[in-house]
Amino acid sequence: MTELWVVDVETTGLDRTRHVPVEVAAVNLKTGREIYFVPFVTSEALGNADPEALRIHRYYERALYRDKLAKTPTLNCYHDLFGVLEGNTLGGANARFDADMLIAGYENVRGADTATSRREPWRYRVSDLSAYTAGVFALDPAKIPGLAACCELLGVTNSAEHTALGDARATAECFRRALKLATNLREAQPNA
Repeated sequence: MTELWVVDVETTGLDRTRHVPVEVAAVNLKTGREIYFVPFVTSEALGNADPEALRIHRYYERALYRDKLAKTPTLNCYHDLFGVLEGNTLGGANARFDADMLIAGYENVRGADTATSRREPWRYRVSDLSAYTAGVFALDPAKIPGLAACCELLGVTNSAEHTALGDARATAECFRRALKLATNLREAQPNA
């Protein structure tokens, strides 16, 4: 049976070709199991960081660099995460971005050339909370809400905003509430 794993990454920026994760979290929607790690980041990758990205997720204020794993443990964490994602659905508040960044982070640590890039182990369709919430609330598809707006619409408090684990937990709770709301709406409709 396919499971939904909510993934969130905090990164050195938004450019998938040169930025990498500085924090990775995943939450299994069904079981609540959590995976969290602060990956190895090269000095070159930190040098390419967008200062605004580091400010937003408070990389230095939270002293994430103190929890940064070495290269081999980071690769092991990525392998473990890819193992639980194998054949399952990757979800997130911006799932395509998070999926791309997982691969970018892994390849950055591994030092792989682009000709042998890592295959995505999760199902080819990702589950995007923002699009799902927009559908549940019949919002304009051109105005997809971000995580903060989804939390507001669904009554979820994100007490650790812009942290990988905080955002993953909030996203998972939003998915739970949106699914419940959609199920209630569907059940309330008369059979045609």
